[in-house]
Amino acid sequence: MKILVADDQALWRTCLTDALREWGYEVISAVDGEEAWRRICDDPEIAMLVTDWVMPRLSGPELCRRVRALERPRYLPILLLTSRAEQDALVSALEAGADAFLHKPFQGPELLAQIHVAERILRLEEGLACQIERVTRAMQRIDADLANAAAIQLSLLPKRSPEVPGLRFAWHHEACHRLGGDLFHVFRLDRDRVALYVLDVSGHGTAAALHSVSLSHALSPFPEQGGILVRDGVPLAPREVAGELNRRFPPLEQSGQYLTLLYGILDLRTLCFRYARAGHPGPLRVHAGAASFHVEGGGIPIGVDREAVYRDDELRLEAGDLLLLFTDGVHETMSESSEEFGIDRLREAAGAAARLGAAGAVESLRARLDGFRKQEPQRDDVTLLAVEIDPSLV
Repeated sequence: MKILVADDQALWRTCLTDALREWGYEVISAVDGEEAWRRICDDPEIAMLVTDWVMPRLSGPELCRRVRALERPRYLPILLLTSRAEQDALVSALEAGADAFLHKPFQGPELLAQIHVAERILRLEEGLACQIERVTRAMQRIDADLANAAAIQLSLLPKRSPEVPGLRFAWHHEACHRLGGDLFHVFRLDRDRVALYVLDVSGHGTAAALHSVSLSHALSPFPEQGGILVRDGVPLAPREVAGELNRRFPPLEQSGQYLTLLYGILDLRTLCFRYARAGHPGPLRVHAGAASFHVEGGGIPIGVDREAVYRDDELRLEAGDLLLLFTDGVHETMSESSEEFGIDRLREAAGAAARLGAAGAVESLRARLDGFRKQEPQRDDVTLLAVEIDPSLV
């Protein structure tokens, strides 16, 4: 260990240096506080400072203050030598940054004991630094894994809107953590039908994300990929899809999690939207500038009761309508004063934004939520899925 001795008196400086070298320490010396300060700044290997109190140009307590304000890779123990015995003076020196005192003339065993104390502190610091480094490396690996998982989860979301004459789609999805529990999709089942769903797995993080990955496969329109939406070439009714999911996902019940779901099929010939709800908020329809929230039906969330029964409800749409599906993170967005955005604000905002079309409405709603939340952290995942029916569609 390298020790710096700072003392303006050559006799004490020599005595300290000789004693420390005899005990096997590497010693460098400084004739005053300023020289000691320069050496500390220039040499990060200095592991301990033994300094006199009264020195020209820079006193021991002032040197302590400078050292404590300096950013160093390791803590520097400071042992202050003094002939002063006043309690106030010693307290002020401790407050300046000294770790211990030795009275002049110093006793060898006492000096060695204080150095051993400093060495124990440094070993503890080194051990803690090693633990922090191991934890940091582990956290970096976890963060990289989470980034990969987030990329995989993001790949499950639609990349672009399906091309459906007379319909326009838009969406906004924001996870409150790296991994979220919301999932949505829109795709054509066949020539005359478009399927839409929005779901929300309870909780956040890895468990919710893993469930959402499994659910995305189950809610695929391709049976060969494990999808349940089509059987023998015929799309299942929304209530059947909800029931099948409920039977297929007992792990939800085992883990104490559940999911809410709104799955619907839009018939392009009749503009009838048939849907089933499993504990999920109902769809919001904007017609002629007026927004209405549909809460009919709706079974319990999936994963709560394996014998749960679901039902279909219908919503007759017209040309010029805007249909909005969303998760509860939208209307449960909290302001800085802990007030919820609420269904009424969502209804009003959707009605005001409907004239902007699907993309404009989603962007307007996103801006309204951000403006309402301000600096309050997002507490839940937010998903908005909008369907605009062209006013010229007959």
